[in-house]
Amino acid sequence: MLFSKNAKKDLSPKNNIFSSALSCYLFPFIVFGGYLLYCILGKLIPHASGYYLIHYLYTYDRGYISRGLVGEIISKFTDTVTDDITRTVITIFSALLMLGMTLCIGKALSKVRLDKERLMLVLFVVVMVFMIPMPYKFYYVDLKLDKLVWALTLFSVYLADNKIGRWLVPVICAVATVVNPVFVFTSMILIAIILLQEFYSSGMSKSGGILCGITYIAIIALALLAPISERWVEFSNAGEMVDYFFNRYAGELTTDDRERFINLWLIDFFLPADKFFSTSIEVFFKNWGMGLKTILNIIFVALPAYIFLGTFWKKAIKTEEDKFQKFIYFLCLISPVVVVPPVLLSWEFSKLFNNNILVQAGLIVYFIVRNNSAVVSVCKEIKEWGKKHLAASAAAIIYLLSCFAVLFN
Repeated sequence: MLFSKNAKKDLSPKNNIFSSALSCYLFPFIVFGGYLLYCILGKLIPHASGYYLIHYLYTYDRGYISRGLVGEIISKFTDTVTDDITRTVITIFSALLMLGMTLCIGKALSKVRLDKERLMLVLFVVVMVFMIPMPYKFYYVDLKLDKLVWALTLFSVYLADNKIGRWLVPVICAVATVVNPVFVFTSMILIAIILLQEFYSSGMSKSGGILCGITYIAIIALALLAPISERWVEFSNAGEMVDYFFNRYAGELTTDDRERFINLWLIDFFLPADKFFSTSIEVFFKNWGMGLKTILNIIFVALPAYIFLGTFWKKAIKTEEDKFQKFIYFLCLISPVVVVPPVLLSWEFSKLFNNNILVQAGLIVYFIVRNNSAVVSVCKEIKEWGKKHLAASAAAIIYLLSCFAVLFN
């Protein structure tokens, strides 16, 4: 099962704030709901602007366009897109993200609430990675489609062990892929590995295998459709495409903005694949500020994080005796490699790195809650090391928080 029922049988004191299942859900709801309320009251949630505005203007009128689902839905209610409309839509995405986090973290805490040691391990990861304000501010006040994709991923994770609800997972994952095909390189890793683990834990049942197969095929097929469909759009050039979709926008499109969008769409829709890649590299090296930031992030943020995570999964693989379980941990170990292609094509390093860190943390929490002995053992080993080296532990935590502060602000 996704969240092992055996956790309820563990003997531990019940006089803690998580002694009831309700309190387990209330805790993340207060944290994430409170922060969302702060963002709404403080008018921190922006309207769509810049390159990402187009995702709210796209429709399927002139052919299927990847990332066009949100704009297509908006078009069913109005022909004119205003800043207030995009802000409302982004706020809804934020609320869905809050709900997804509340459901998954609440369920995790409720399953380990009677096992004090595992409860503390889960709380540490949840608070340090998911609840510190900086990375999640990146999602609450961000205007990209990523927060909706993450919300859908979390709903899939929540349903993955439900005998009936799990059959909604392929549909939810298909929707996430249509919303933004980059899902394949980001949070898809989390649900893909969880489904594989559920399949193995069920004794490789026929239904589990069918569920995995349908989900994986749907994601891959729709992801491959995205770049292919971009060559099917019924526009003769990028300028025509820009003018067509921006007719829906109530705001002003300046001459400079129009030229910038034309160049972006020229890359996305009208350049051959080889020129797309070479142009992306050229843009990166021309923008030395972006290049310098990426290099510094890799050296001071990505390398330390991935050295730690690599060591963690290698220890889990070494500790584990079951061969197939070793294979699942190996997939966790190599999963960051999936981030490389979108980084090379978009150079959105901070966004992609943050996504992958959340995936890695989610997998660790998942295996702790399932009481997978190898992962729990490694976590306990890290905990004991931290107790013996308090100064080094404090320095590592401060460094982690500082990295998030630099990366997302």
